[in-house]
Amino acid sequence: MRIKSIRILAITMALCLGLGLNAASAAMTLKLGTVTPAVGDRLIEACEIFKKYVEEKTGGAITITLYPASQLGGEREMLEALQMGTLEMASLTNGPFPNFSKDILVFDIPFVFPSEAVAYTVLDGPFGDKLREKVLKDTGVRCLGFAENGFRHFTTTNKPIRVPGDVKGLKIRVMENQAHMAMIRELGGIPTPMAFAELYTALAQGVVDGQENPISLTASMRYYEVQKYLTMDGHLYCPYLFMVNEDIWKQMTADQQKIVMEGVAIWRDEERTRNKKQSDEAEHLMASKGTEIIKLTPDVHAQFQKQTAGVEDFIRKQVSPGLIEELKKAIADAQAK
Repeated sequence: MRIKSIRILAITMALCLGLGLNAASAAMTLKLGTVTPAVGDRLIEACEIFKKYVEEKTGGAITITLYPASQLGGEREMLEALQMGTLEMASLTNGPFPNFSKDILVFDIPFVFPSEAVAYTVLDGPFGDKLREKVLKDTGVRCLGFAENGFRHFTTTNKPIRVPGDVKGLKIRVMENQAHMAMIRELGGIPTPMAFAELYTALAQGVVDGQENPISLTASMRYYEVQKYLTMDGHLYCPYLFMVNEDIWKQMTADQQKIVMEGVAIWRDEERTRNKKQSDEAEHLMASKGTEIIKLTPDVHAQFQKQTAGVEDFIRKQVSPGLIEELKKAIADAQAK
């Protein structure tokens, strides 16, 4: 009887120990990286909301540490770290992805998205789902959803851009993206790839003549201190992608995955709402700081679109057959709603 009791006690202790180990292995501390500022930027604010939601809903089983302001490297470095498993999560623009997954280049067709609302419908629907699956297949890293970096606009130091010909000869900083470089070449400029963290200094020192980014990011990075002109042409629509290392994703329980997906939906909606508000505020701020804001007439806007049309031909050769037509149909369907 005594031996039987000892055996039962031993089995019970082993079970308790096993349960304890399983609980411990389920606990995760995850790094989430961005290149955007630590203060005053809508992306990090949305990431903070995501962090709070996931930590509360998982009862602390998942904790998240934010690393803004390129603390973990540029966007390409973070994407590579996600692949290697040295980084668990990141909010990245589409900029570095074509180096790893060519189909993401469809975002880089100049002037393809007519509005934010249309972009939201396309990205949150079947076309966006298809792209997320392709990213996972090509990179091994899972995309959980899209938020908004926004429409990209030019800023310059000494020469305003009022018509397409004004870009000729200007050194314009771009992301490390072949389609972005092709667009600047089509306009006669000199594309200059450069890490985001290096851009302010490069503008201040005259290493480049200008850059192109959404207005909210241009303002939060204080580029108005070193740039005199803002041309609101909206040549590209740029999303944020919420990325997670696939091994980490598979380690989560089904309930944890559900909570993270809910958190990403909140991240998406909060970031988009904040971007609209910050974009409106950014335009007023930059004007108050002495920036000349140049808004294009429909005729000049059409000139920019015509001169950059060759970029679509470049992209068509890179992406899956029929993908551009699928995108344009998704856009047309969204406009018809």
